[in-house]
Amino acid sequence: MQQKNVVPWTSLISAYALHGEAATALEIFGQMELANVRPDGITFLAVLKACSHGGLADEAIRYVKKMHEYYGLRATSDHYSCLIDVLSRAGRLSEAYKIISEMPVKATAKSWGALLGACRTHGEMELAEIAARALFEIEPDNPATYVLLATIYANAGRQEEANIIRSKMKSVGVRVDPGGSWVE
Repeated sequence: MQQKNVVPWTSLISAYALHGEAATALEIFGQMELANVRPDGITFLAVLKACSHGGLADEAIRYVKKMHEYYGLRATSDHYSCLIDVLSRAGRLSEAYKIISEMPVKATAKSWGALLGACRTHGEMELAEIAARALFEIEPDNPATYVLLATIYANAGRQEEANIIRSKMKSVGVRVDPGGSWVE
């Protein structure tokens, strides 16, 4: 592609990332650099999403460093959320938590939620409790946090703690709305 505009390049990277074609998305990013088109923060979000969908944790770390060191772009909470997501999916929970603890922007519910979800998958109780506490502060009315933490406790054979979380959820008035669908 001969375009010097970042938008079509980013659109291509994003489309391939969305469809699980991480290698192609990253190849296009390389072509973009060879064409001397300067990526922006949105481009790097697309690249990090490709890394996340492709399970490319080490590559994601390299791209965040490249974004800052080579292009002088400051990572936003969205960039960090993507990085935390890819590390969490890869089972690298301690690294993900370290990034949350040290990043220069305030951790969002997306970051903590990615870590909490991975704690369920990997049976990591200590970090699950830390992530849940942070989520309770950020989004005290989000039933997903309560349900996920209760499930983590139950899966670990800690039924009493699971029951306490469910009781806390009821006492603060958080309700889980049942799912539904429309059929016409």
